[in-house]
Amino acid sequence: MMPLSVLLMEEETKRRRVLRILLGTGIALSLYYGFYLLTSNVTSEILNCHILYTIESPKTLSLPTFLIYLAITVAPLFISSVKRMYLMGILIILSLAISVFFYKVHLTSVWCFFAAVISMIILWILRSDNASGEKAKVR
Repeated sequence: MMPLSVLLMEEETKRRRVLRILLGTGIALSLYYGFYLLTSNVTSEILNCHILYTIESPKTLSLPTFLIYLAITVAPLFISSVKRMYLMGILIILSLAISVFFYKVHLTSVWCFFAAVISMIILWILRSDNASGEKAKVR
């Protein structure tokens, strides 16, 4: 969703082209993850006040697919010409680092929680630009 969201706000042609590539990669990765959600044993349980997700998928592909997911999620925020969008990217990377360091077993649920809270920054970015009379585009 991140490449699509940023693509819809982007006006610069070259940046839109890169965002379309990321969007296509994201769709392919979503289909890959969706395949395993539909064909594998997936469980979730509450463990230590967090949600633990378990999915039977090839472990050899876990790290590469996660790194692709990370790139698709964060890169658009640094590619965007929307003012201050990179701040959201920095916060997402920091929240990932905190999640990996302190909550590695519960990475998915904790990082998703942080991402939901951080998403509120989009509202701040758009409102602050509108309040100052500026257009929310171009850094």
